[in-house]
Amino acid sequence: MKTSAKCTILKNSAKNLMAGKYYFTIMTLLFSGMITLLFNRFTFNLNRHVCLTLIDLLNISENSLMIMLLSYMLPLFMSIVLGVLQIGMCLFFLNIVTGHSFYTFDLLYGYLHEFGKSFRLSSVLTLLNFVCFLPSDVFLDIRESGLRMTNELFLILGVLQLVLFLIYLPVSLALSQAFYVYLDYPDLSVSEILKMSVKIMNGKKRDLFYVRLSFLPLFLLVLITFGLGLFWFLPYYQVTMALYYLDLMKPQNPS
Repeated sequence: MKTSAKCTILKNSAKNLMAGKYYFTIMTLLFSGMITLLFNRFTFNLNRHVCLTLIDLLNISENSLMIMLLSYMLPLFMSIVLGVLQIGMCLFFLNIVTGHSFYTFDLLYGYLHEFGKSFRLSSVLTLLNFVCFLPSDVFLDIRESGLRMTNELFLILGVLQLVLFLIYLPVSLALSQAFYVYLDYPDLSVSEILKMSVKIMNGKKRDLFYVRLSFLPLFLLVLITFGLGLFWFLPYYQVTMALYYLDLMKPQNPS
């Protein structure tokens, strides 16, 4: 089946599955958003407090290497912890598409079931994002700090970001099914989960890229309307991704 035709089928199926379920999914996403907002606020305040304390105790500059490293490492660790929430998000929408009961409490699945494995899996995916977009983060931090950026540094960061993005795109697509695999095969180790995601995505990365890209016009519409359609867009997108995973795992596909 052509990629465009499969994409249309998946998105139409997602629309049908979400009929009558938007209210509950919106409430769940609001709960998730509230957790994320509070967690990010806590991380920001904690990171700021720790950095200021070290500056006072050690009498060092706020632009010192130690402070710069800490300003990245602590938020990174907290992002890994927050990333576990995505496992529960995947479970919530998988339950919808498979006809099982779904609850807001599903979001906490990764924290309540084998948190160590959930944390390690989140670590891999979070670190991938962190490393591959680090040049952009450095660029923004330099701009916000008011420090002068030379043309040479700007060029180096730009080229490095481009190279890392070209690496990130296929790798992230290959590992995109890791959370779903974790939920379907809880007995697998983290390395086995990642290998299985790579295996089932072999030859399928272009299809997933096309499906994701097809949501771009809707996402731009959400931005134009100042986010008003976000709580309709997110469930639609998440259900489509869950359906994509189930389609990958059909008997005729590698398992």
